[in-house]
Amino acid sequence: MFQPVVSVVIPVYNGEKAIQACLQSVQAQQGVEMEIIVVDDGSTDATWSILQQLAQKDERILPIHQENGGVSAARNRGLQACRGEYIRFVDADDVLPEGSMLALLEKARQNGSDLVIAGYNEVVGPMRSPRCLRKCESTMSCDEMLKHFNPWSNSFYYGVLWNKLFRRSIIEENQVRFISGLHWGEDFAFVCRYLVKAQRVSYTQALVYDYQRNPKGMTIKQFLSCISHPLANCRIKWQLFQELKKLYVQRGLYAKYRWTLWIYLFRATLTN
Repeated sequence: MFQPVVSVVIPVYNGEKAIQACLQSVQAQQGVEMEIIVVDDGSTDATWSILQQLAQKDERILPIHQENGGVSAARNRGLQACRGEYIRFVDADDVLPEGSMLALLEKARQNGSDLVIAGYNEVVGPMRSPRCLRKCESTMSCDEMLKHFNPWSNSFYYGVLWNKLFRRSIIEENQVRFISGLHWGEDFAFVCRYLVKAQRVSYTQALVYDYQRNPKGMTIKQFLSCISHPLANCRIKWQLFQELKKLYVQRGLYAKYRWTLWIYLFRATLTN
C-alpha cells in the first residue's frame, strides 16, 4: 500500500471556482510522497463533483464529504484520515508555489523538527509581497522558540496553519484537535495546543505559500464580524488567550512570561 510522507489537509466549502487551481498546485509539488485529503464541508455548488472527477485521475486525492459543520470540523475530519509522517494544511482558495512542500520537508528531516515555520507571499491581485517575520534558518528548542512567539503571537506568521509543517505523531498521541464553534482563531488555538508537546522548531526563509488576500475571503469576513459583533469578538479573544496561557503554563514558562502574555488581548489580529 502507498505510504505517504506528508498528508495534506484541505477543507473546502463552495469552492468550485478555486479548488482546481489549489489542487493543481499541490499535485505539482515534486520530490515528496503525498496524500491529499480534501474535506467538502457540505458544499451546495459543484465542489463535490469536481473533487470526485479529480480523484479519479489522481489516486493521491482522497475526497471526503460531510454535512456542513464549519472549518474546524472539516479539518478534524481530515486529521482522522491522515497517514503521513507529517501534516500540512492548505486553504482551498490559495496555492502552493513550486518547491513549497520539499522546502518544509527537508528542513524537518535535516533537523529532526517537530514544527517548521516558513515565509509566505501575500497576493493581492497581480501584486505579490513576501512575508517572513523571522528571517533565519535556525533550529531551536520549543522553549526557546516561545520567547520569540510571545511578542508576536497575534501575527499571521505564528498564528496561521499554512506556512507550517506538523509532525503527525504529536497530533495523534495528544489528540490535538481544532475547537468547533470558533468564528476565527481556531488555527491559533491549534498551534498553541500543538506547541505544548513539540520539542524542536525550525525556521526557514523559504516562501512556501501564496496567501490570496481576497476582499470576499474568510479572513476579511472574520474581521468584519469582529467589528459588527464586538462582544462575541471579546469572548473569542479571551478564549484564545486562555489557550495561549495554558501553553506557557503546561511548559512551565508562565512565571517567566506572565507579565507580557496578557498584552495578546490588545494586539491587532491581522498584522504580519
